[in-house]
Amino acid sequence: MALAKGARITGGILCLLFFLWTAYWIVADIGAFGLVGLWDSWAGSRPPGTNEVTDPVQLGFCLLQLTAAGAAFAGRRSAGGLMAVATAATFATALQALISVGNHTSDDRWFRNAETGTATFDGVFLSSLPLFLLTLVAAVVLLAGNRSWPRARPSTPPARPAKAAGVIGGLLLGAMALGYAVWQVYMLVQGGSSAPQMLYLGKGSLSTLLSLAGGWYALVFMALTGIAGLNALIRGSAARGLSFGLALALLPNAVLAFITLLSTGSLFRTAGPMPGAVLISHTQLLLDLLGSVALCALMARGEPVAPAWQPPSPAVAFAAPGFVPGPAPAPPAGWQPPGPPPAPPAGAPPFPPAPPANPQAPYGGYGPPQY
Repeated sequence: MALAKGARITGGILCLLFFLWTAYWIVADIGAFGLVGLWDSWAGSRPPGTNEVTDPVQLGFCLLQLTAAGAAFAGRRSAGGLMAVATAATFATALQALISVGNHTSDDRWFRNAETGTATFDGVFLSSLPLFLLTLVAAVVLLAGNRSWPRARPSTPPARPAKAAGVIGGLLLGAMALGYAVWQVYMLVQGGSSAPQMLYLGKGSLSTLLSLAGGWYALVFMALTGIAGLNALIRGSAARGLSFGLALALLPNAVLAFITLLSTGSLFRTAGPMPGAVLISHTQLLLDLLGSVALCALMARGEPVAPAWQPPSPAVAFAAPGFVPGPAPAPPAGWQPPGPPPAPPAGAPPFPPAPPANPQAPYGGYGPPQY
């Protein structure tokens, strides 16, 4: 299967719109808090400001959306997987914003530091609804735009990962998916009956207007890494694009989190009320960080699923002007031209009598046509 050109271009336009939306809010944060202030917030040096919109997760999504749009317009075979991950990440962000920003009030607080009635707060909510609808359109386009290869037009074959790279990448993605699943089970067991609302909806724990709840983030990437891992193991044509997309989405947040833990000296500390959660989170962080780099290296080169295909040339039905036919084929060995027709029997006329001709019409009449 391969993504048709029309679906690829349409998906690229939608991913470009996703990128412009995310980039706008990053620029808005820079204008409100300054580049240094935003960096300090992302690196953990200071808490997020009032109505701060983005976080390092959105930085990774922004990079992913731009790369997916560029791959689509450039006609890359990995564009389908990249756009699938970009659509899923944008869908998760828009849905979270609609729920959390839409329900946050001064009495029912979903964010740690957010104020309603501001242009930024209202703008995030109002722009999230059309973004959410666009992600649904993009999902339909990507699902309906797959076609079997080869097609009538000549095209390069889809590329799949090499055999060793597919196995190693699939196992690595499977380990990442398992880490997300283990973290969710641990948090649900330790949190009790009140954990799901805060874990998956983020009520009372969200730091920025576009931040994802921890459980929702883990659920989305558990599904994406699981699908990508299975596709890599079977060496599917979407494995490289899915792997690249996950690496771009996870790497910026993992790098900044790693820098924060190193600067505070808490990377190897597990002390606290929930040491198991800290251990699982740090292990997942290393998987995301090292795994993203490894996936980029493993999936850098792919193998075509088949040789390049060209459609067969149609047969010549009519000679075009200037057409010169080739020499006639030689007759087979032993062939002789046919002889003269046999002579008629004795006494028979040499030729049969000709049929009577049509009578001539009189002058000026309307007889049968004379050809």
